[in-house]
Amino acid sequence: MSNARLWDDQAAGLRALVARPACRSVSINGGRGGAGATTVAIHLAAALAERERSVLLLDEHTGNGNATQRLRLSPPYDFEEALRREVTLADVIVPAPGGFSLLPAAARPQVLARLNEAEAAWLAREFDAVSVDTDWLLLDTRPATEPGVPSLSLAADDVVLIVSERAESLTDAYAAIKLMATEYARSEFRILINRVGSPREAGALFERLQQVAARYLGNRVRLRLIGFVPEDEKLARAARLGRTVFDAFPDAESAHAFRQLADAMLRWRRPAGAADSAADFAYRLVESSRILADRLQR
Repeated sequence: MSNARLWDDQAAGLRALVARPACRSVSINGGRGGAGATTVAIHLAAALAERERSVLLLDEHTGNGNATQRLRLSPPYDFEEALRREVTLADVIVPAPGGFSLLPAAARPQVLARLNEAEAAWLAREFDAVSVDTDWLLLDTRPATEPGVPSLSLAADDVVLIVSERAESLTDAYAAIKLMATEYARSEFRILINRVGSPREAGALFERLQQVAARYLGNRVRLRLIGFVPEDEKLARAARLGRTVFDAFPDAESAHAFRQLADAMLRWRRPAGAADSAADFAYRLVESSRILADRLQR
């Protein structure tokens, strides 16, 4: 082997060793019954940031109670202004308490669906620019039981469904699984049980959801329990203060649970077909919005 060829092989090996892993996108999706998806999204972002990971939280909700308002943030611009190219995507992003960044990402699917190829390419470049050092894109998505399926859920590498012990939450979780499986070919779902008293309660609730899914959907879907967050008054108190539980009550039970979940997330295997970059995620977002817009017009 020539010295030049040897050097090229060594250089390629070194680049592989120092290359950053591709940015991972995870949708956090809940429903009725006080599932607490926004609280989970905020605290998983903060827990991953505590582990020195760079996190961008995309907030798809509008109105009272979304992540932006809960953290008492006032972004100067919104996502649709960026889509109209009145501002850059970086202009919309604001730093959040807890060491992560937040992007208000509420947009009508019709707006995204109308982007032409040049505009979609621009959005992809913008996502690449703001995510160049980002390890995780966490997506606080609208419930899949609302009219249509949220575009962010369809674009994500992983979907995490938040389930509480209330009957409405279990019903909505199954409805989301069924809709995304039968209409959009999503087959894998991660389940997080929230606001329960013990691992036994979490396991029993997951088993109920799994039995319903198996009965009506058979082997078309695979559910995986990723953990649980206990009912914790200190978590609710921190929310009323506009702070994360790590900041307000770092030794609370819920704080330890979120740290354990973040540690588990760092060990997740990348799913088949995961986006290779934030630009790929942006293209998926546009394409899923086109699919959703078509479905809403039927």
